[in-house]
Amino acid sequence: MKKVLVAVLMIALVSSVFAGCKPKAQPVTLTIWHSWSGAELDVLNDAIAKYNQKHPEVTINQLQVPFDQLQNKYQTEAAAGGGPDILVGPADWIGAFTNANLIAPLDSYFDSTFLADYVQGALDQVKFKGHMMAFPESTECVALIYNKSLVPNVPKDTNELITLVDSLSKGDTYGFVYNSGFYFTAGYFFAAGMKLFDDNYNAVVNQGDGGVIALNFLKKLASDPHFIVANDYGKADSMFKEGKAAMIINGPWAVGDYTKALGDKVGVAPMPVLADTGKPFAPFVNTKDFFVNANISETQKKAAIDFIKFMVSPEIEQEFFQKAKHIPSNVKVDTSSDPIISGFLTQMKTGVSMPIAPEMGAVWDPMQTAIDSVLAGKASPQDAINTAQKTIQDKINAMRGQ
Repeated sequence: MKKVLVAVLMIALVSSVFAGCKPKAQPVTLTIWHSWSGAELDVLNDAIAKYNQKHPEVTINQLQVPFDQLQNKYQTEAAAGGGPDILVGPADWIGAFTNANLIAPLDSYFDSTFLADYVQGALDQVKFKGHMMAFPESTECVALIYNKSLVPNVPKDTNELITLVDSLSKGDTYGFVYNSGFYFTAGYFFAAGMKLFDDNYNAVVNQGDGGVIALNFLKKLASDPHFIVANDYGKADSMFKEGKAAMIINGPWAVGDYTKALGDKVGVAPMPVLADTGKPFAPFVNTKDFFVNANISETQKKAAIDFIKFMVSPEIEQEFFQKAKHIPSNVKVDTSSDPIISGFLTQMKTGVSMPIAPEMGAVWDPMQTAIDSVLAGKASPQDAINTAQKTIQDKINAMRGQ
């Protein structure tokens, strides 16, 4: 009996020893590239620290790249077999990246139960050729951002805007500093009736008079000394934070820094209706997404997906919402009581989905050149939009090998 008892005790002891010897997690290093700064970067840094508390075996290296350089840098590095494990960027990069086999499809990593907690429209935005090619962290568009202490009433249309701006501009304070980048002005091109593509993704920007109407409108604003209209994000951003611009146009990613600078003086509302057509401003509505590099191993992909799932969890999405004013894709984060987010959501109702087809990449530079040339007095609106049409279509044809 004693022998049996000893044998049982030995088996129990050995079993308990082996039960405590779980395989040690292998060290993993992940690299993420992004363009986040200010409040967004603060949230990312905090999130990485929290993730490392749960996963000390994972080292996360990050590289901040200026947004206007990030897409090209990733394309160059990934095409050569390198690049980061994870990239943060907008959905309109999906088409070109997918066609070049630079990003991995993510369908198999997210089941229906997980996806049920995310906004369907955001999930639809990242699908291309039937596959989920990125995971949406947030939804965004641009809207009117104003200083409540300087702006008594938000203008309903562009005629009211001009009148208000003329009354607000005094000394070194301007009523409206308008970033003339095409991303920020596109809403007035669409309000004027311009379309980018036909059903086959051929350029149609000079069909009808929408492009000319919008360019004439921007020219009118630029000729008013009470406006600053320039393709200069930094200038508009800094002037608003310093209280030298009563109104600007920007997106939710910037509001965290604005509230740090101005507190509860920051307000958000839809941009004024275009008086020339009576149509509302129709900005691009896009998602900010996590991409996974197609070059990395399956082990790295699984590690990347685990980190992405953490980044879009209610805990971290709540941080992005509260501190950086992101509009989360996770439906478990309640934004209904936030007036700033409500302003962007109202603007989104008149927005247009950002095309994610690769042809969209052919649009940006030619349309920006059209705006810049008109504002500089180097081309008439009609000539500028005709040149943009030709250049965009030439780029599309080259993309198709035609």
